[in-house]
This record gives sequence, C-alpha cells and structure tokens, in this order.
Amino acid sequence: MVGEIVPDVRARLLDMFYAINRKDADGVVKTLTELGIIRATGDALSVKRAIAYFISSLTAQLERSEAVAAIGEDLFAIATDQPFRFPATFTFVVRSFTVLDGIGKSLDARFDISEISAPYARELLLEGTPAFAKLTADLSKRAALQNRAVVNLFRGPNQIEDIASVVSRLERGDLKLRVRALETERALARVQAWQRVVASALLASCLVNVGTVLSVSALATGASLSFAGAAVFGLAAASGYLKVVQLEKKEAGLVGGSA
Repeated sequence: MVGEIVPDVRARLLDMFYAINRKDADGVVKTLTELGIIRATGDALSVKRAIAYFISSLTAQLERSEAVAAIGEDLFAIATDQPFRFPATFTFVVRSFTVLDGIGKSLDARFDISEISAPYARELLLEGTPAFAKLTADLSKRAALQNRAVVNLFRGPNQIEDIASVVSRLERGDLKLRVRALETERALARVQAWQRVVASALLASCLVNVGTVLSVSALATGASLSFAGAAVFGLAAASGYLKVVQLEKKEAGLVGGSA
C-alpha cells in the first residue's frame, strides 16, 4: 500500500519547516493548527510558549530537569487541555520513518536518519530562501515596519482611548477579567479526588457496620448485601487513592517537583 501527501499538506509542512528554521513560534502554531494537529481551543498561550522554548532549545544541550523547570506550568496546562491531535494523514509518514530507521539500524548500528536528511533539509532551506529572495524579504520586512510605525502614529491616540474605555468598564464591573490560575486548578483537582476517596471510604465503613449488625441479628441476606456494597465502595476508595497518587506524580514530573 502506497500513501501520498497531498500538495496542500506538503506546502504547510514546508511552511512549518521554514518557520522552525526562522524560530517563528507563531508560524509553527499557525501551521500546526491548519494541519489539524493543534485544536483552536485550549490554552493557546501555553502551547505557543512550549513550542517557542523547544524551538529555541534545538541547538542547546539541556537536561530534562532544566527544560521542565523552565516551562513546567505550560506543560501541565497542555497535559490538562490536551490540545494536540494526530491526524490520520500522517500515520503512514511516521510509520515510514520508523521502518526506515529500524532497517537502517539493523544494517548499521551507526545509522542516523538525521545525518542523512540534513543535506535534503539544507537544500530545502536554500530553495526556500535564496540570496536574492532573502534580501527581498528583509527589505519588505523593513518597509512594512516603517509603514506600521507611520500608521501607529495616527492610530495611537485612538488605541489609548480604547484602553481607557476598557479600564473604565473594568472599574464599573461591566467587564470581567478572566485569569487562569494553574496552581488553583491543580489544588482543586486534588481536593475533588480526595473528596471522592473519603466519601467512598465512609460509605464502605458504614456498610461494614450495618452488615455486622445485620449479621449479629441473623439477617444473612441483608448482611451479605451490606458487605457486598462495602466491598464495592472499598474498591472505589482504593482506585480513587491510586488516581490521586498518579495525579501527584504526574504534577511533580511536569512542574519539576516544585509542587
């Protein structure tokens, strides 16, 4: 079975490649959103910060603990929102790379697919940004900045007035400012999990007491039902406790153990 990347997807992948080379996080996020890899919902700022950090650290040799400490909060927000998706279009692409890498390493332990792909990546960069095109793009960027400066000279007073209007609406209470507190969200999630564990444990203990009383009273059927219910709620409490432990471990790993 042979797959093919459609031209539209191929063009966007090239745009993402050029954006990574320019260390343009906005361009990478935009391209990934167009490809369907990133959902438009969720915490877009955390996604952008994480992508920008990893792009800037491609050439830097950093330990995992250093990377986590730098963007741990953003990683936790991404893990909570789960904005990333894996379209079916790229399934055969990833499989092709893994199969090629596996075959190469089985033939030669020193096989490195990144070294082989480097000349092709260099060729793409040279094709995408030749000397004259690079100069033209630089001049266009400078001209656009100058035009923007002239436009902002006249738009500045209106923007200041708009900012003053927003501040006034905030003061009157007509507009509410929404701030996302990640630490509060994590604390609330832990509290809710612990509440479920405590409630299940209390119900289990109550049913054990009821079952004991019914057993002493020679009501075998009721006692059996009470003990069965106690077992169910006991298992629920144990399962909830394990989920809380996993949540705490996951949080500690994402925020660098600071929580």
